[in-house]
Amino acid sequence: MKTSEDLHIESLRLSLFEAGCSRLSREWNYPRVSSPFSRIFLITEGEAVIRHSGREHRLQAGDLHLVPCFVTADYFCPESHIQYFVGFTLRTGTGTDLFSLRSCKPTLQASGHHVLLFQRLIELLEPHTEPYGRLANAAVPLAVNIESRGIVLQIASSFLQYSHKPTLMEKEQEGRFAPVLQYIDENMQRDIPLETLADLTGLTPTYFSDLFFRIMNVRPVEFINRKRIERAQLMLGSTDLTIQEIAADCGIHSSAYFSRLFSKITGVSPRSYRKMLRDL
Repeated sequence: MKTSEDLHIESLRLSLFEAGCSRLSREWNYPRVSSPFSRIFLITEGEAVIRHSGREHRLQAGDLHLVPCFVTADYFCPESHIQYFVGFTLRTGTGTDLFSLRSCKPTLQASGHHVLLFQRLIELLEPHTEPYGRLANAAVPLAVNIESRGIVLQIASSFLQYSHKPTLMEKEQEGRFAPVLQYIDENMQRDIPLETLADLTGLTPTYFSDLFFRIMNVRPVEFINRKRIERAQLMLGSTDLTIQEIAADCGIHSSAYFSRLFSKITGVSPRSYRKMLRDL
């Protein structure tokens, strides 16, 4: 019988969005950034400060640090520092980000192997990097794509070694609710009736909604709206599509309603959010 760990490995989907190395100084000062992809930083010189999840992390040479996707973080440089960085998502078959399910130790001591991995990653991807550090994934050759993904998985696995055991939420998501979450993830462009989701579990709509709330701590409609906006955040950071095009791709056909919902959930407008990601 396969365990939840086996199912995770078989269904993992890695998307790579950015990678690079930068020397930064005091202008690296960005409060309240909620990135649509996870970021891993390797500091090789100087000091960087990243605040998130109720803690301040003062990172120095040799520190490897993870900021999971959609975690609000403050980025600050007291003087100057050099950082390697990579931005990516690592999702299960249900469309749920793995680092949102697993509580990981955020800062690790890097080894010389980590430095070599980052250097090789940048060597591979630099010819395929667009403005703002974004990768032109469609233009990345197959061999480069495979090797770079393998490198990112190696780097990310360092944090998973220190992750906690599966929670009740994770077990339910990968069990009873897996077909529901997968359906939502695959049908974001369409209307998603509550009755359709309930049918996937064999429950009545009312009982399904109550059970979903008990496990996920949010009602199905609100969960779907959040997922639509998360998809929009990712597209704002990784494409040049217009706001109207992104809204339609997320299943929202009124640009005005999309902007209101986006601002309500993220606290900023879609245009401001895109600018924030590109400045960072």
